[in-house]
Amino acid sequence: MKRRIAHWISGLGALVLVSAGCVGTVSGPYDDPSPYGHPYYPPRTQDYGYAREQFARLAHELDDRAARAHRIAERRSASYGGREQEFFGRIHHFSDEAREFHDRYENGDIQTRQDLRASMNELIRDAQATDRAMREANVFPEVWNEWTGVIAVLQRMIDMVRA
Repeated sequence: MKRRIAHWISGLGALVLVSAGCVGTVSGPYDDPSPYGHPYYPPRTQDYGYAREQFARLAHELDDRAARAHRIAERRSASYGGREQEFFGRIHHFSDEAREFHDRYENGDIQTRQDLRASMNELIRDAQATDRAMREANVFPEVWNEWTGVIAVLQRMIDMVRA
């Protein structure tokens, strides 16, 4: 019994030390170069005529949802045949495109509102075509809900830029 209590107390002490160390790691500037190591950053130099912070959050959500759909499909793709692998390739491609769009937006690389609309229109066409094809072929049903979310986020982004 004494041994169990001593073990528990040493574990608690380690937890306190780890927790104390974590407090110091969250302050200060964001040095992480990944898009997820900082808050949503709208481009500083571009003004597209809408709420840039809200759009940056949506671009981040689009990237997250596409990556999540990709992970779900990836877990299932190993057990599927060639047809399913083709759909996995489409999901993978879209996930890459969503991440690239997110990066380009945050870096201010999309120069005009017209370019922004063109990029989003291309993304939504691709997402809708993939959605239709997946459902018609009855492939990756576990991805469908997340994919519906991808399309909904894109539609909100398009509506925001259109307004």
